[in-house]
Amino acid sequence: MKTRTSSLLKSLFKSLLLPGVIAVILGVFIVFSLVREEYDELQDMALATKAHLLLQVFEAQAKFVDIATLRGDFRPLSFERNLLGVDELTQFWVLDEEGNVLLHSAGADEEILAARVVGDFVTALGYRITDTPAQNGSLTLVAATPMLERNEAITEVIVSVMTGFVLLGLLVAGAAYFAVRRSAAIIIELSAEIESKDAQNLSPINRTNTCSEIEPAIDKVDMLMARLDTALKAERAFATNAAHELRTPVAICLAHVQRLRTKLTEPGTCQSATELEQGLKRLTRLIERLLQMARAQSGLGVGAVATDLAPVIKLLLRELRGRVSSPEMLVVTEPQGVWMSNVDPDAIGIILNNLFDNALKYASGETPMFVDASKHGRIIISNDCPALTPDELEAIKQRFSRNSTLSQGFGLGLSIVQELCKLSGSTLKLTSPRSGETRGFSARLTFSVSDVQ
Repeated sequence: MKTRTSSLLKSLFKSLLLPGVIAVILGVFIVFSLVREEYDELQDMALATKAHLLLQVFEAQAKFVDIATLRGDFRPLSFERNLLGVDELTQFWVLDEEGNVLLHSAGADEEILAARVVGDFVTALGYRITDTPAQNGSLTLVAATPMLERNEAITEVIVSVMTGFVLLGLLVAGAAYFAVRRSAAIIIELSAEIESKDAQNLSPINRTNTCSEIEPAIDKVDMLMARLDTALKAERAFATNAAHELRTPVAICLAHVQRLRTKLTEPGTCQSATELEQGLKRLTRLIERLLQMARAQSGLGVGAVATDLAPVIKLLLRELRGRVSSPEMLVVTEPQGVWMSNVDPDAIGIILNNLFDNALKYASGETPMFVDASKHGRIIISNDCPALTPDELEAIKQRFSRNSTLSQGFGLGLSIVQELCKLSGSTLKLTSPRSGETRGFSARLTFSVSDVQ
């Protein structure tokens, strides 16, 4: 089972994003803790200062009047309404030595007073409460401020900090994403460049989309491809040269055997000469197939300039008519108009000749061989023969595979055709039996042509 590979872009982005998210969470927590602690200290200091000032005011008043007589007339915190535009936020109580309430602010809640802690700060009932005794112990002032304003301030600070962290995180994430994507794009383009290399293209890798970290690996790949290119060129050159060099001596030997056969009179010797002639002809065909295979492996397929393939196909069809035993056994529909295509004419010639040879070799029965080139860019070659099974149809596509051991072929024709079709961008579809019949074999060749008619 093939494991699914992960994306380099996603892996790098996740690796960078996760620490950023953790840093934002820790940063918000640290800022919240520090701000809350410092702000609480500041507010407690302000509350304590306010309580001491009130206590001093009341101590000064106690020298002249009875504090209890100041109820309703004396409001030292009225400035809070003037400054803040709300009712007095701070509640206070003035207590005597026995703890009796001498004076309190308007709207003071007795439950808040009951929750105080002598000489210390306490938070209760949504208020921050402080108890401040005078130095001589004659008076005690209890002051309380609501926690709502304090909590709202803390919340606004935290929200502002979080907003800043989020914006910063988004900015960093965006910058990291584009930086990682730009770096990953280099790897992607380099991967596409390497992927484009095959047996027909072993040129050095384009160094435009590389970086210094992977230069050594690219150098090694270039070195390996150069060695492979040299080996492939040597192999192709050997096959081509060997085939070319063999053609002449084989042709000479064939000519000598044919001359010798005409001079022989003894039946046994004549039969041996005939078998030798047939063997040499078979060797000639094998050399021709090897030359075709060498051309296919050398990259023959697509030409740089589009050419009209219709005259080439018509020429091959005329040659085919001369190879059939009877004109009635061949039905041909020639191409019409102009077939402009980038497919190399030599490639088309090798493909069609091999398909024609295959059809002639295995044709049997009384049904003629059909060659239909009536449709633009499509040629169908079909012949009568026993139907092939799916396994047999798949087997004949392999190199050195033949449909019959009695065949005089070498099992190279269809493999050469498939190689040239792959290189030229053409498609070959083999079917058996023929459409609507129980016998026969059909080969459909399709290649790209322009719309010029």
